[in-house]
Amino acid sequence: MAVIGKIRKHYGLLVAIVGLALFAFISGDLFKSCNSRRPTDVAIVDGKKITYQDYTNMVNMNLENAKAQNGGSLSASDNYSVHANTLEQMVRDIIMKNEYKDLGLVVSGDELYDQFLGENPNQYVVQSFTNPDGSFNRELVTTYIRDFQTLNPEMKANWINFERAIKEDRLNTKYETLLKKGFYLPSKLAARIYADKNEKTSAEVYAVRYNTIADSTVVVNDADNKAFYESNKNKYQTEATRSIDYIVFDIKPSQADVEYSKNFVNELKNDLAQVDNVANFVSANSDLPYDSTWKARKDVPAELEAVIFDGNNGEGFVYGPYENGGYYNVARIVAMENRSDSLMASHILVAYANALRSDATRTKEEAKALADSIFNIVKKDNSKLEVLAKSLSDDSSAETNSGDLGWFTDGMMVYTFNEFVQDNNIGAVGMVETPFGYHIIKVTGRNEATPKARLAVVAHEITPSTATYQNVFAEANRFVTENQTAEDFNNAIEAQGLNKRTYPNLRSNTSYITGIDNPRQIVRWAFDKETKVGDMSTIFDLDNMYVVAVLTKSVKEGFTPVEDIADRYQFVIKKEKKGAMLAEKAKAYGSDYQKMIDNLKGEKTNIDNITFDGRGFGNFGVEDKVIGTVIGMKEGETSEPIVGGNGLYVVKVTKETPAATTTDYSNIVKEQRTRFNNQVLNNSAYSALKDIVKIQDNSILFY
Repeated sequence: MAVIGKIRKHYGLLVAIVGLALFAFISGDLFKSCNSRRPTDVAIVDGKKITYQDYTNMVNMNLENAKAQNGGSLSASDNYSVHANTLEQMVRDIIMKNEYKDLGLVVSGDELYDQFLGENPNQYVVQSFTNPDGSFNRELVTTYIRDFQTLNPEMKANWINFERAIKEDRLNTKYETLLKKGFYLPSKLAARIYADKNEKTSAEVYAVRYNTIADSTVVVNDADNKAFYESNKNKYQTEATRSIDYIVFDIKPSQADVEYSKNFVNELKNDLAQVDNVANFVSANSDLPYDSTWKARKDVPAELEAVIFDGNNGEGFVYGPYENGGYYNVARIVAMENRSDSLMASHILVAYANALRSDATRTKEEAKALADSIFNIVKKDNSKLEVLAKSLSDDSSAETNSGDLGWFTDGMMVYTFNEFVQDNNIGAVGMVETPFGYHIIKVTGRNEATPKARLAVVAHEITPSTATYQNVFAEANRFVTENQTAEDFNNAIEAQGLNKRTYPNLRSNTSYITGIDNPRQIVRWAFDKETKVGDMSTIFDLDNMYVVAVLTKSVKEGFTPVEDIADRYQFVIKKEKKGAMLAEKAKAYGSDYQKMIDNLKGEKTNIDNITFDGRGFGNFGVEDKVIGTVIGMKEGETSEPIVGGNGLYVVKVTKETPAATTTDYSNIVKEQRTRFNNQVLNNSAYSALKDIVKIQDNSILFY
């Protein structure tokens, strides 16, 4: 009701926005080239199309599953994740089906049946069909399979999808097993790995670190940047990116909107005080549902605390309006009681067929008769409850806890159970019925009771009105109308004191921009082939805001632009120049390396236990080039000056220690097999297959 009311409030603005959108859509189509066609497929993988209809069907199913797991609602970010993950799921399915076919991997009907009802069912089947005690409910699976044709269409579809997932999991298990079993490490290679780890070299080192040269003395010019780029560009591949500047026009409630919300609940105050059914009244008039739980002093807003707990106001008293958490409220005290926060009880559950979470076969009448007989025994001697619980309770936990539920908070248990424990003294015994069956209960503990209140609260969210939306839209529209270029955009921001924001690395799958939870409209605009650098957008109508953006940079997929590499790796380029400078200076000292380090502020040291497998070179950090040179030298040999990553080095090998002789490389094989298996489990095989498959991804046009 509240939602419909809000839609009606903004009806005029919605008509205006829809009208503008239709005009933009029609005029856009008129002026675009007739040859420009929007792709109708979400993606094409190795020639196979993922149609919009198939994709939508899968997304809808995954959205329903995600909502069920998240209490029925999803954020904009969660919604996007479902869309993106669904596409990846469908891409993977195509790629892996081709791989399974090429390898001859199949799952037969008998094998699939075995995954559900064999001696060792699939783990996901076991997890999905469990008894209350957590054990596998084989009978329930049998019932599903036997009665499949009688299931409603939704349950049939769910079962088929579940069956498909189990089949896919079995194929994936076979594939991973095939890869793992294919691992083989030749003994010669194992011996080489062993040697790389265990052959050790010691060296005398003359080094001049690059930090002896001030960065300010090293000049990097365009030629240096270009040379570094040509030598390293293959290392720096990039996906397509965009950069934008943008401003946000926040739509916040005006003072008039605040007053409207306050007056709305104030007008309901008298009705709330007189109504008999407060739950129905709240449900019909409040933006928040009726909450029947008992509230302690700590659970209510500070403004209500004194009114409820420190005054003489009793049941039926109405207070408000007051503001809390973005809502204006009026509250009525429905009831006041002294209640314990923490309770303790033991119980015996007697369940019956069709009771909640029950696998019992007895009728309700039979359960009542059994519960009465147990209750009569416990009434005479309440110490027998725990003894009887182990053998008679249908609560599976009673086998280990003898029916003792331990401490629980007020309201945690089902209502009739909770109220019995709340209303009775320690040691009291009683019987109540709940949706789970009949409970024989013994109260075993409770903390001191404190005052609590049950409240009926009518809340009205303080939201922007249609007039507020129109005012902010007019402001944004005036900005767009008066500023048509990137230069105008920046000048207007400075002149008007607006807050310009920048997002430098927008990707086609970006689902969050600073301050914007749902930026997909902006992303699609930025990646549209019609949008050029310097173009300013129209107004994006997003959640409680309008946004205007300018495209400031466009990077195509492939090599990272030279200016990006040069800017990002200036420190590396400077290191290379310092190395060249030191190498040139070192020539003047010939083989007098002591003089070289004396004059160039260097140092002399000894480094032991250098291995080919290691990366660290003493306290000089990672120096792969230097280590490789050392390992390739003979004992007593001295190198030429080596331009390393962190300094200029001359090394003299002082000792070579061969690895201990062995023919047992089992540890090496085990280590390499573990590494390989981990790569298999981490989807390395799929990633490699995906890299070589041609994928046309049109998803940005659809979500």
